[in-house]
Amino acid sequence: MRFGNTVRFILLPITFAMVCIGCGLKSDTASNSPRSGSEAEMESCQFDSAPTVVRSLDDAVLQYWEVEDRALWFEPVLPTDSAYAAYRQQVEALGADQAQPEQYVPEGEQDNEGWRRELHNVAQAYGGAAGTVRPIACLEAVLFAYQNARYPQLDHPTEFLALVLRNQVEERHVLRVYFGAGDEMFPPKTVYGFDEVERDVAAGWTYVAMLHNHTIQDADGEARLGVPAPSVSDVQLLHGLVENYGLERVWVTNGFYTLDMPTDKLDRYLGPE
Repeated sequence: MRFGNTVRFILLPITFAMVCIGCGLKSDTASNSPRSGSEAEMESCQFDSAPTVVRSLDDAVLQYWEVEDRALWFEPVLPTDSAYAAYRQQVEALGADQAQPEQYVPEGEQDNEGWRRELHNVAQAYGGAAGTVRPIACLEAVLFAYQNARYPQLDHPTEFLALVLRNQVEERHVLRVYFGAGDEMFPPKTVYGFDEVERDVAAGWTYVAMLHNHTIQDADGEARLGVPAPSVSDVQLLHGLVENYGLERVWVTNGFYTLDMPTDKLDRYLGPE
């Protein structure tokens, strides 16, 4: 979340002790990157069918996929997606693929209470006691790649919301994955999908996770990954989702790394004043 309209930024170096980079990687190498789909000797990391559109208006859409509940979705495996692979390569070439992106604050705003709260949340994300920053997992990467195919993130950065629910339908264990996004930086509220979640939870579905991306940013003319930490406005929204629908986990991703946070840690993060 940004405060004010200033365009100049200053770098605040922040270093925290516990960052779980590479946790759970199934690889014999020392790489911190997830495996590509071609490297993983297992099921393909992709959706096998087109989404069901709930509603769309202009370039904003709310839709969902219903897929088998597979362990692969939560493994550090990348989809075989040429545009997403090219995006990652470009970010790496810029030297911006940092596990902890540099944190920028508008010049003169370092004593602003709003920014103090934002920096507190970054510290919590990387502190080790309020979630884990890890390489992006399959399901998160598929959704990031989907939005990147709609609007290439280096040229047209946008954010999306994804809502992940779980249930047993007859003999099948399934995930229902809602996706809401538009063509602007922030998705319009009409595609948040919370009415659909309320209906599904009432019908017996479990609200497993909410995924939100913090996309690439341009600070002082230099591309930087978004920080995988909830903003103060995110925290306010998340409290409501926990209280009303029983949200279990929060994922904040930048396309390379994801904060994975159980919602019982949410009280460690600050919302608006």
